[in-house]
Amino acid sequence: MLRLEHISKIYPTGEVLKDVNWEVKPGDRIGLVGVNGAGKSTQLKIIAGEVEPTSGEVIRPSSLHIAYLTQEFEVDPTRTVKEEFWRAFTEANSVHEDLLQVARDMETATPQELDKLLRKMDRLQRQFEALDGYGLEAQIDKILPEMGFEP
Repeated sequence: MLRLEHISKIYPTGEVLKDVNWEVKPGDRIGLVGVNGAGKSTQLKIIAGEVEPTSGEVIRPSSLHIAYLTQEFEVDPTRTVKEEFWRAFTEANSVHEDLLQVARDMETATPQELDKLLRKMDRLQRQFEALDGYGLEAQIDKILPEMGFEP
């Protein structure tokens, strides 16, 4: 569960959030809608821990992992849309990249190196599964067409 209680945020240019209260329960899906300057991005940055509120309290379990795509972000033109989506899942993305590197290394490995690489790949695959990496890939493949992109 994630809860914002009496959150306010004041910047030198003025107050963006005033006495905001809301809660997200496990399984909830949310969207923040509002006009430009209403504080949507500020709220996301506050719940992600990137910005401190001027007042109020954010209540979230320490095990909660929050990932989101920012409104303004730099895109590497050499990456596909799918690769950009993967970047939001930092740990799973890192393990996935390691798996791809091990697979590349296996192509030119000696028999002695191959045994070590197979053990490393097994460890990485178990870690990737524990992070629901394959489920994330399926979710990304499902979301992309819904957003008008090819998987």
